Amino acid sequence: MNYSNRITDEILHWSGEGGTVRKWRRRLSCALFGRKVSNHVFDTVRLSEKHCNCGMAYLRPHEETRVSHTVSCFVFGHRYARIAERSGHNEYVCLQCGHPLLFKRKNDPYARTQEFTKKVRYLCNLLGHRVHAVAPRNGMHEYACDCGHSFLMPEAGRLEVKHPVICLFAGHFLAFTEKRGNYDEYVCRNCGHTFYFTAAM
Repeated sequence: MNYSNRITDEILHWSGEGGTVRKWRRRLSCALFGRKVSNHVFDTVRLSEKHCNCGMAYLRPHEETRVSHTVSCFVFGHRYARIAERSGHNEYVCLQCGHPLLFKRKNDPYARTQEFTKKVRYLCNLLGHRVHAVAPRNGMHEYACDCGHSFLMPEAGRLEVKHPVICLFAGHFLAFTEKRGNYDEYVCRNCGHTFYFTAAM
């Protein structure tokens, strides 16, 4: 897949250009669907504070941010790059939306690949993820499905995690957890879905 033109267009779209009407349209979209996120933009516009394309500051450490689904990733697949090896797992992050993947090293189908495209396993999204424990951290318990989807939950001993309806229709309500390497990690309060966004300068 060729990302170059799309990334350039996206960064320009995130700029303050376009006038008052466009900015208010973006704010209405954010109010209805949640704020847009893009690691492409966060990588390029490395400011001390992140701003949505509607102009509002967001993803601050001590406040919740509602983010929308990145439909292109859900439909066409995530573009992942490896970022870490930990707790017996290889960890990857989507270069666009920040969606992480965790695979057991011995079962990782992408172990020899630094960057790849992977589609969503829709059956897991529909019926639920059968998960195994990864590690306890930050007073929470981390889990991963064999499809690679990871979760950070308050309960120990989970064998299955389902996506609640509110996340499907309203997006994810994210709170900051910690800085992990070059990324800030956030977790959804409703489903435990984690996201990694490029850390600010």
